[in-house]
Amino acid sequence: MKSYKTFFSILSILLASVFFLAACSSDSDSDNSNDDDGDVAETSWHFAVFSDPHYYDTDLGVTGEAFEAYLAGDRKLLRESEAILNAAIDGIRSEPEVDFVIVPGDLTKDGELSGHQEFAAYLKTLEDGGIPVYVVPGNHDVNNPHAHSYSGDEVTDTAYVSSEEFSEIYADYGYGESLYRDPNSLSYVAEPVPGLWIFAMDSCQYDENVSLGKPVTGGRFTQETLDWILERLAQAQAENKTVVGMMHHGLLEHFTGQSVANPGAEYVVEDWGTLSEQLARAGLNLVFTGHYHAQDITSKTWDDNGETVSLTDVETGSLVSYPNPYRIVTIDQENVAEIESRFVTDIEYDTGELAFPDYAEAYLSEGLTGLAYYTLTLPADQGGYGLDPDMATLIAPQIAGAYTAHYAGDEAPTPEILAMIDTYMQSDDPTVQFLGQMFLALWTDLPPGDTDAIIESLQK
Repeated sequence: MKSYKTFFSILSILLASVFFLAACSSDSDSDNSNDDDGDVAETSWHFAVFSDPHYYDTDLGVTGEAFEAYLAGDRKLLRESEAILNAAIDGIRSEPEVDFVIVPGDLTKDGELSGHQEFAAYLKTLEDGGIPVYVVPGNHDVNNPHAHSYSGDEVTDTAYVSSEEFSEIYADYGYGESLYRDPNSLSYVAEPVPGLWIFAMDSCQYDENVSLGKPVTGGRFTQETLDWILERLAQAQAENKTVVGMMHHGLLEHFTGQSVANPGAEYVVEDWGTLSEQLARAGLNLVFTGHYHAQDITSKTWDDNGETVSLTDVETGSLVSYPNPYRIVTIDQENVAEIESRFVTDIEYDTGELAFPDYAEAYLSEGLTGLAYYTLTLPADQGGYGLDPDMATLIAPQIAGAYTAHYAGDEAPTPEILAMIDTYMQSDDPTVQFLGQMFLALWTDLPPGDTDAIIESLQK
């Protein structure tokens, strides 16, 4: 059996394979909706969050060799995306009180024009029922050269949307209803209910996609956009508004070392350590993110002249990845946020003999295991590592299991898993130790809980 010394680079490539494959008007005056004394009326707000629906227009092809090859490297439930979206919308409608919905990006598979148009039509069904929706783009959504159709063994380019087209398609879902628009990005501020400002922050780098021939996965804010956000946060505090953020990329690490392990760094916004503290000190204490397809909540605190400043990043898993979650959030009169998770459990789609949750989990786990095994055993001259089948057979399901658990959230490793991690970490080989540390990071649930949580640190 070959040495573990190649594990660090194996994990980097493997995880890259898994996760690469697994909006402009000028600022306007706001309508503050204040009472006669200039103070915002105290109330409770209720909203829903779903992320990374990756809606796929199935008219672009769902059969044939080319589409199957795509799915082999991308464990999203694309064929089922419309049925899952329908189920999530029905679930949100069934909630007793939902004032609005936010969607933190990756609205479509790969930014296909037809996909955006169809997805927007589904959002209209929510708005027609009196529930406004606010979106922000993800790295898949704009200027994406990977917008394709599939027929037999043929892959054909199809129309994708520009940033201008994105804001036009979603004019009724944030962009045409904003209080303020950033002239340098698809960021905006909206007030869905009196006294609450939503900061939709565009962290994507789609301007580079066409020249590169592929979408940029990582996220960053230009200085101009950051300055705009900070200016609006200062205004929100001056006007006594509660603020909630949404963006596609993580603003905090969701497991230890995420930002330094390729490709984890592409799932946390560039310079996240400085940015998160800067935004928290400016009054942003709660942000909803997506991108990594994991159900995870994490918080960070800083000292501010003897007082504590905090930021909580609520990452919501993808609708088309197990466990197919969405969230219901209540912010009460004391500015305490209660976060609850819901899950799509039944869809109008043939899942064979399996209930949908089991079907979705098996699809993810089996796919990740197969992808891991393939990458580990592929010869080095073909981009793999040429490990013998015995080693790959051992490692692949461990990797798939760790990531499936992290996707689900509230990780709870069994004694056997803890023993496996300990064995790796006790090795004399530094790379084997790193493997143990990686598993430990994925299996360690950073506080607070991931499924349900109470956040008490919102500011006005």
